[in-house]
Amino acid sequence: MPESLQKDLKKQESLHNSDIGDYLEKNGEVLIAPLGVSMLPLLRGDSCQVVLKTAEEPPKPYDVVLYRAENGRLILHRVISWDANGYRIRGDNTYSDEAGIREEQILGVMTGFYRKNRFTSCENRGYRIYSRIWVGIYPVRRLFVAVIRRFLRRKKR
Repeated sequence: MPESLQKDLKKQESLHNSDIGDYLEKNGEVLIAPLGVSMLPLLRGDSCQVVLKTAEEPPKPYDVVLYRAENGRLILHRVISWDANGYRIRGDNTYSDEAGIREEQILGVMTGFYRKNRFTSCENRGYRIYSRIWVGIYPVRRLFVAVIRRFLRRKKR
């Protein structure tokens, strides 16, 4: 990870959720460590940092966005679709959608991420294929994940 982004991350560690949106608006880019498990298997909080930029154009399906929920909480999830009622957004490791997310709630769009100091751009062909497959298998994902986990457990034995 570039030294400038490492310094930026250390400076941002002291930011509270309410400040990240202000920081992003003021600086145009922010590096955050995601919390929780809602974006597994893509983003792991213990070994990932996410690069977010202020959205220059409306987010598109498959974009990962940081948005402020009605309760004020910041959430990092993937755009599934958009219609007149707003965006439909879902975490990669969740099985329900958040509907009606308005554009003004969206603070930034992920442009890439670091996992174990290796950068992956959202423009990367492998990442784009992953995004489409992961969203596409949503209807059968629970079964798919269960089969993969069982396979991996057997492989470890």
